[in-house]
Amino acid sequence: MRRFCCFLLILCLCICTIGIAQATTQSINVEAGKERICKIDLAPNDRVQFTFSTIGQESNHLSFSIIFPNSTVTNIGEVNKYSASFTSDVKGICELHFDNTNSNELVFVALNYEIGHYILGMPEMVFVLVAIVVLLMVVVTGYLILGKYA
Repeated sequence: MRRFCCFLLILCLCICTIGIAQATTQSINVEAGKERICKIDLAPNDRVQFTFSTIGQESNHLSFSIIFPNSTVTNIGEVNKYSASFTSDVKGICELHFDNTNSNELVFVALNYEIGHYILGMPEMVFVLVAIVVLLMVVVTGYLILGKYA
């Protein structure tokens, strides 16, 4: 029985170290005179962290603005690098607007973002792991109690 409990503990520790954070990388070409919109689907209490950088031949600046799920608009202005993080208070779509209408050349945007889903203030993966551990402890306790009286 001790070996089984040790095995469960080691298994839980291994799962904790694997894949808690999930990140996405996108490459976007914003053509001259056009605007590109990147949409990110968010749930309430999601924590978003993103960064982007631009590359162009002569000018690598473009206008950038964000429309949050609660319809708040933030205009950042002309940038070539930007980094931000926020917590979504409502479910909805966050739109990242890359505006290249004032340029005559293509601009390449390297966008990296990470969305952390949280349940009861804990990252989703940690919450699921804790729920599994509690369930296994209940099963082991039930097994020990039933074995003692059988």
